[in-house]
Amino acid sequence: MPSLKVDSMKDIGGLADYLEKKLKTNVRNPFKLAVDKEDNCLTINIDKCIRKNGRKYLVTLNHLSDILAEYILKSYENNILEKIIARICEGLPKTDRDEIYRIACIRLYTHHERNMDNLIESRRKLISAKIAEYLRTEDRIIIEGFVTFRLGEYVRNLEIEVERSIRQFFIERQYEEYINLLTNFVKMQAPRVPELHVFAQNNGSYRVEGAKPFEIPEDIVNGFGFESNNPVIEDDDFMIGFLLTCAPVRIFIHNSVFFRNKELLNTIRIVFSECILLNE
Repeated sequence: MPSLKVDSMKDIGGLADYLEKKLKTNVRNPFKLAVDKEDNCLTINIDKCIRKNGRKYLVTLNHLSDILAEYILKSYENNILEKIIARICEGLPKTDRDEIYRIACIRLYTHHERNMDNLIESRRKLISAKIAEYLRTEDRIIIEGFVTFRLGEYVRNLEIEVERSIRQFFIERQYEEYINLLTNFVKMQAPRVPELHVFAQNNGSYRVEGAKPFEIPEDIVNGFGFESNNPVIEDDDFMIGFLLTCAPVRIFIHNSVFFRNKELLNTIRIVFSECILLNE
């Protein structure tokens, strides 16, 4: 009867329970499990009708490898991620490391929700293929050692996501500093236009109007180079500069769905707290 041994220093009982539950779903389950708690080892006996290294044996190994790969993802991936962040981000404050961990988890588990299952599945397939390859020549696998020494490509993929998360973290921090700078600037400005209406147009430009009797001052119109009878702003950067110059108390944004630059819209909503969206 072919058999395999699986060692797990972390939780051999938990691994055995996980395998039992997964294997119960297969009415033709070819495995029988026996736990040696003293040796911290799980023996997996394979049906004696399955000849070692035969076709059925290889199919059986692949099935077992899939389950072990799922277990590694569920039980070890978070810990691996934390260790990668601690190593790469050594020297950063804990609050920063925690934020990078949060961003990495979003990227790995919730980012682009349509592709989330595919991202997890690709990691599972990678691990499963490595386990199956190993078990074709070995009859004992130590989970912790396997993760440490045999899953370099998988760990490297996690490292890449951490590196991307670090870049995203610093971009977001720079954006926060930019927002704070704009917000403080607006607070120091005397309002030139108490109320301003911004009409987003489907060609990506913005038509701006004051609320009578407080029209946009002539010096601002001339400074931004548009005609008073056709006050249209074409450029996103000019739009921010225009709003900062006007420093309106309230902004009414019409047809916000036409904003091609959603980050610009978000910036306006944050910097100008009295920002009202109309006709979304």
